[in-house]
Amino acid sequence: MDRVGRLVTVALMAPLLFGQRGKYSARDLFHSEAGLIVASDAARKGRFGSARKSTIAVTLGVKYRIWKLQGGQAIEADPAGPFQPGDQIRLGVETNDTGYLYIVHRQPSGLWRRVFPDPEIERGNHFIRSGLTYPIPHEEGIELRQLSPGERFFLVLSREPVKDLEVLVGPLRPEGTVSAAPPPEIPEQLVEKVRNSVNKQELATERVAPEKAVYAVNRSGKPESMVAIEVRLTAR
Repeated sequence: MDRVGRLVTVALMAPLLFGQRGKYSARDLFHSEAGLIVASDAARKGRFGSARKSTIAVTLGVKYRIWKLQGGQAIEADPAGPFQPGDQIRLGVETNDTGYLYIVHRQPSGLWRRVFPDPEIERGNHFIRSGLTYPIPHEEGIELRQLSPGERFFLVLSREPVKDLEVLVGPLRPEGTVSAAPPPEIPEQLVEKVRNSVNKQELATERVAPEKAVYAVNRSGKPESMVAIEVRLTAR
């Protein structure tokens, strides 16, 4: 079935999907067109009077994996660990819709350092496409050092740029050039502000052991949807 056919099917099933969305897992929601947003119109009457300005919406979701870098190879690891000090890791991030991605890594100083956008990935653009797995960082891994209580990453995916996080975004790097500037950092208070701006009731997360992957989804289907999750890697 092509995309048009899927969207028609979703539109017909919209009332059912929206009424039962809480029964679906984060993985299910990540892989499905979420439903129909209907704008009411009092000028029309009858059973279908409210559907004149309806639009299809996709439930916004992110899927991430952890790769350990060993001998020049990227090997999939269980996100639940265990990890060891000195491990070199890379995130593999995929989204089910286009959006703006931000990832920061907590430093011993208490500040959070930018991991994405990455000047080595699409010249530093933080607008990403769906259906692609982004290896982050692009080449070198991140060395794990603070495994007690855990290495912490904060990942945000939004359909609109997040004003508080735009400080992490630099100018697009010209092709063939190298950036010598250190990655920007943001304070804990800013991370907490963004974290608290997301309605936790709208978020669903799921670790799928056979895939060695974690899914996080904002199941609201709203145009302003945002996913904000913490990734914590520990030695267990």
